[in-house]
Amino acid sequence: MSLSYSMWPVVLTTYNLPLWIYMKVEYLMLSLLIPGPQSPGKDMDVFLRPLIDELKELWVHGLDTRDAASENGVFRMRAALLWTVNDFPARSSLSRWSGQGYRACPTCNEDRPSMRVIGKTAYFGHRRFLPTNHHWRSNLQFDGRTERKRPPRRFSTTDILEQLRRVKTGIPGKHPNYGGVKRKRGDDELNWRKKSIFYELPYWATIELKHNLDVMHIEKNVCDSLLGTLLTDPHKLKDTDNARRDLAKLGIRHELHLFEDGNKLMKPAADYTFSEANRRKFCRFIRSVKFPDGFASNLLKNVAQNDSHLLGLKSHDCHVIMQRLLPVGCRSLVNKNIWSTIVELCTFFKQLCASTVNVSDMVEAQNQLVLILCKLERIFPPAFFDIMIHLVLHLPEEAILGGPVHMRWMYPFERYLKRLKDYVRNAAKAEGSIAEGYVVDEALTFCSRYFDDVETRFNRPDRNDDGIHPSRQLSVFESQCKPLGKQSYVELDNNDRDNAEFYILNNSPELEPYLK
Repeated sequence: MSLSYSMWPVVLTTYNLPLWIYMKVEYLMLSLLIPGPQSPGKDMDVFLRPLIDELKELWVHGLDTRDAASENGVFRMRAALLWTVNDFPARSSLSRWSGQGYRACPTCNEDRPSMRVIGKTAYFGHRRFLPTNHHWRSNLQFDGRTERKRPPRRFSTTDILEQLRRVKTGIPGKHPNYGGVKRKRGDDELNWRKKSIFYELPYWATIELKHNLDVMHIEKNVCDSLLGTLLTDPHKLKDTDNARRDLAKLGIRHELHLFEDGNKLMKPAADYTFSEANRRKFCRFIRSVKFPDGFASNLLKNVAQNDSHLLGLKSHDCHVIMQRLLPVGCRSLVNKNIWSTIVELCTFFKQLCASTVNVSDMVEAQNQLVLILCKLERIFPPAFFDIMIHLVLHLPEEAILGGPVHMRWMYPFERYLKRLKDYVRNAAKAEGSIAEGYVVDEALTFCSRYFDDVETRFNRPDRNDDGIHPSRQLSVFESQCKPLGKQSYVELDNNDRDNAEFYILNNSPELEPYLK
């Protein structure tokens, strides 16, 4: 299927199920399949209409559902939409708050901490989130100015509704004679495109956490930015010539400014980038790491042949690198201030992705994260701070409202999307192939629950099932695990043979009668 072809599956999951099954493939429901080949844009609400109508019916009237545990066998089931889980571009389409421009952050809303740099918008200015009496606010090393703005205020659900009342109602459709005329938003409309169709649900306006910021994609973007800058990857490097010109424009870090040497424009080496020798050391370190089975993919294939950079990293690869490898791998390759700041950022992601989170820990992490971002502003140029770097600041607040991130990130849904792609047998009819494959898979899953003598996905052995091992004459030779790899023979010398015999004679209960 072509990468330019885009369709939007809408998947539902039931949070009432036990924690160990509610994100499994068997319990995910494909409710809608918005067709491609392009994004529906402002017509998203048209495709969501059937789902919204059914959700309203489930909330207002409910639905009779069979229950084997009750006496009459039927109860009235009601359901509510708790939140949405999606990446940042999809969040813009669902919430109708544009994720581009100076007000791209939906949490900061109109109190934006953004500035214009050469060729892009940078979210550079996190000193605003510090207390008003913090000494860093008067430090000129950040952007050459003192920070006098107060921390952004928190917008309540009532404030959001008041903003939406000022937004003009848009008409769906792409034809110029029917809603297709592109209009500019007024200043009072902020970044709202229109009022989302989810507000037709009676309870939606009172929910504080409506659309989750996806930790998976944010962590991957942060990792790509760090690795691209540290390794000087030309495709993901944030330390460009324009980034150095931004420093000269702000009048800070004069040692990093571009200068002319004859007819050449020279760019001084920065402390936050690896030297050529250190790049090789870091890549060889990544190449040499080995993980337990199922813990991570083989990162050996992601290291370039010349050990200069990493390529083709998936989301989970970045997850493992950020939390396990980057703090160790760059320890001796950059100075202490840069390394300690990167370690603090990686430690935050590790704490955030834990199976359980404490509210007091997240409150403390919120305060520490402001300091971490301010430290990063003293290290990297303003062009480094895109919207994904800024969104990290709001992750602890969402963890307090929504709980552990493993209930709200995209990993299980991305794996499910891979399964839906595998259903496609006719690329010209991708939606139909997915629909037919989903129906067949649901039917087979239902039938397989009643097959006891046939291997199904519910009774097949685990990936690393050791099985039943034959008993040995001596218990010292019994093993509870299955050997892996090719069998090999080792010849013992006299000393090793004597030690082995001594161990066997003293650790085999079967031989005790013969030793007395």
